[in-house]
Amino acid sequence: MLTINEIKEYFKLENSSPNKDLGQNFLIDHDAILKIIDSLDLKKEDKLLEVGPGLGSLTDDLVGKTIDFSAVEYDTKFVKFLNNSYEGKNIKIIHSNILKFKDIYQNKVIGNLPYYITTDIIEYLLLNFESIKLAVFMMQEECFERITALKGKDFNSINVFLKYLFNIEKVLKVNKTSFYPVPSVNSIVIKLTKKEEKNIGFAQILYKIARILFQNRRKTIFNNLNTLLKNKENTLKVLKDTNLEPNLRAEQLKLEDFENITNVLLKLQVFKL
Repeated sequence: MLTINEIKEYFKLENSSPNKDLGQNFLIDHDAILKIIDSLDLKKEDKLLEVGPGLGSLTDDLVGKTIDFSAVEYDTKFVKFLNNSYEGKNIKIIHSNILKFKDIYQNKVIGNLPYYITTDIIEYLLLNFESIKLAVFMMQEECFERITALKGKDFNSINVFLKYLFNIEKVLKVNKTSFYPVPSVNSIVIKLTKKEEKNIGFAQILYKIARILFQNRRKTIFNNLNTLLKNKENTLKVLKDTNLEPNLRAEQLKLEDFENITNVLLKLQVFKL
């Protein structure tokens, strides 16, 4: 972990400065770092992926803990810094946009996620790569509240997917003063542990159906679902079979309601596992 002075010196040498728009706030609280890493429950045989290591705040204490460790970084100057810092160490530094990176086989993932693409990264990784069994992400507090909401205006399709497939645990709150530069809000570290009894294929279809039901929040679940089925009688039958009133809105549903709709649509072979 670099100190504030070392971070300042680095950017001075680079004739640059941290880009707040890209979420370049560097964690400088080593106690918080150790708690975050501890929540990964790392074993030597684990295969670990770090998203956006930046200047290595977490990376320093992760190197050597697993047999397989990769870090995906988008910023060219940080890639150069990381390659120099960890030359000869058991880590693979990959210069790529995580949202376009496809060579993901790791069972655990960790990252301090930029605010503006937090949800995009979570959706991309957890929807598309079945190998991931445990994820630890740091995000701004308001983002945590949004993606864990189970009712109201923040309740959405990604919330349905996460709640179905993962056990969600709030690990710790990290004060904004634990970063340099100091951001405007505090951060939350969240731990997502996959429920082994749940089916990823079902979860992916559940997510697709939830997106349809949430696609126009002002419309009823009947209207949104009918955009898929394109048959009012069939749409009414699906809702009757799931004991749901047609005039409800998606944000009024419970997780089990989304599961029930998914099961009915699977039986009707609208979707296939």
